[in-house]
Amino acid sequence: MDLGTLHLPSEAQAAVESLAWTDIPSHKWLLLGCAVLILVLVNEVRALLPALGGCLTRSRGNLEVEHSISTARSRDICARGLAIPFLVMVDRYSLYDNSLVPGTDQPWLRLAVLLGFLAGFFLLRRIMHLGLLRLRGLRMNSEARSAVTHGIYNYYLCNVLVMLLSISILYVFAAGDSLIRWVLWAENAFFWLLAIVRESQILRGFCSTLATFLYLCGLELLPAGALIASGFLL
Repeated sequence: MDLGTLHLPSEAQAAVESLAWTDIPSHKWLLLGCAVLILVLVNEVRALLPALGGCLTRSRGNLEVEHSISTARSRDICARGLAIPFLVMVDRYSLYDNSLVPGTDQPWLRLAVLLGFLAGFFLLRRIMHLGLLRLRGLRMNSEARSAVTHGIYNYYLCNVLVMLLSISILYVFAAGDSLIRWVLWAENAFFWLLAIVRESQILRGFCSTLATFLYLCGLELLPAGALIASGFLL
């Protein structure tokens, strides 16, 4: 151990750390890929807007989405496709604890780690839904059960679209990264809470208020708590 030597970062590492996020070549390719992906999905997303608007205003909108097989399938395709733009926005504005993700010189690895966080959240959520809604035998029709399980994707899509729009507007007005970060945090919180409210309204039609609260603790609060504990949105 050489205690008398001051170790400085290499020139290459220092150069990477001094670059802005958008100046790193790999990030530029990511942004280009996201733009292409959004263009591919834009018509499908536009067709979903009336259904998504119904989900925002009333809980029955989620039931109507699940009632239409084509709409539900289109929703699922768009939700998966927009996962990459969502994670790129999360990475760009650091909506997580930076210490959990590798350095900016490894953007593809960073994206893979973020994708793992997101997949882990939805996997845990899916396990909880299978266990609580099916194994415990809550008497719900298949449409309502599907709306409770998959309804969050409707609000996730709305969240991604609003994030894209708000970033564009704030960028035009030269807002700083700190302000944009707080706006995105607020949007994520709003749509997640709205998803819980709509889910509780559906559950309330099949069980008591206390049971609804207990189900929500397992169905939504536990997976979200695991995500927050991991530092994803800290």
